[in-house]
Amino acid sequence: MRELRNDERDDLPVLQQLRSRADRDGANRRHPVSAALPTDPAVGLGQIQAADPAFDLELFKRQAADTFLGVKQAVEARDLTPVLDLLSDRVFDEVSQDVASLVARDAVQHFDGLVPTRITVAAADRGSLGDAITLRIQAVALSYLGSAEVGGRTLGGPGAFTEFWTFSRPAGATSPAEMRLECPTCGAPIDVDTGRICHYCRTLLPPPQAQTGWVVAAIQPAQENPG
Repeated sequence: MRELRNDERDDLPVLQQLRSRADRDGANRRHPVSAALPTDPAVGLGQIQAADPAFDLELFKRQAADTFLGVKQAVEARDLTPVLDLLSDRVFDEVSQDVASLVARDAVQHFDGLVPTRITVAAADRGSLGDAITLRIQAVALSYLGSAEVGGRTLGGPGAFTEFWTFSRPAGATSPAEMRLECPTCGAPIDVDTGRICHYCRTLLPPPQAQTGWVVAAIQPAQENPG
């Protein structure tokens, strides 16, 4: 077993919390949280790749970044409809509670200038319930609460933060060889660069990352290193 890097040791408390949550949820969880610890994420990734040769880690991370941005934007808009297909039931309920709290306070959570700066694999696991990959997402944003009516202001520059996002998919799911390029309702061709609404029948199309089967199964802020 290889020795853990310093950043991996810092990640252990959060990943242990994710593992504890997975143990509590058990087999009844539709999208299991990864139980893997970062002894070597490459082992889990290798198992996923072996069972799913079309799996592309770099594409997965790019789509995860899109999901991360989409969820933050949905929270800021206080409308989770655009990301409904990207969240597990549990995460949707948790984020919905956050949004409901904002609405009750007539507040808006802003993430001005939000940009993911680094995404790395913290844990990966392939088990009987499916696949799970936990990403360590580092980002910067000017985050502040403002009034829903008059907006908000804050002093200072963007702040850096880190969150762990676990993505999971059910057993037997595989990566599509290519994204759907036609409308599932009317069969018209889709231009993925012009939006998610079919120009012919006006069907709202799922985002590309929703076609892969991966959903967000857990979101956990990183713990500050007291040392």
